[in-house]
Amino acid sequence: MPEQSLITDQMRAFIGKDIDWGPPFDVEKGAIKNFAEAINDPNPLFTDEKYARSKGHSSVVAPPIFPTYNLPLGAPLMVLKFPFTVATGVHGGDEWELLQDVHAGDTLTPKGKIINLVEREGKKGKMLFVTSEVTFTNQRGEIAAIYRPTEIFIAAPAK
Repeated sequence: MPEQSLITDQMRAFIGKDIDWGPPFDVEKGAIKNFAEAINDPNPLFTDEKYARSKGHSSVVAPPIFPTYNLPLGAPLMVLKFPFTVATGVHGGDEWELLQDVHAGDTLTPKGKIINLVEREGKKGKMLFVTSEVTFTNQRGEIAAIYRPTEIFIAAPAK
């Protein structure tokens, strides 16, 4: 009997469909400062409003990957029903398109979808790669960033 795929028809049906990635959120100066400190980036654009304005910005600028600050990364798990027991899950990587500066005072709306499901065989057995895409749109309807994370789920050995 052939081995069953980790990817079901139900899972394939979610590819390209909108998933709730959380409500719109306000970009706040304090959050930008905290994020810049967490990534150890001393760029004064992130912390000094006077400096940011002198460079033509409306307020302090958020570091490039800031949109994930409030993002629940597990959103695909809310809709995908795995036909296997997950032994472990790891973050497999990120891809970004940064299209607009994000400033304190902006409101970002995340909209997401699953864009790819890939099954592979690894040293520890079967693995499922789930690639999502989250588009962050600001209050002016401009796309500020597109984020594509990949999560890897390793199936527990069948008993």
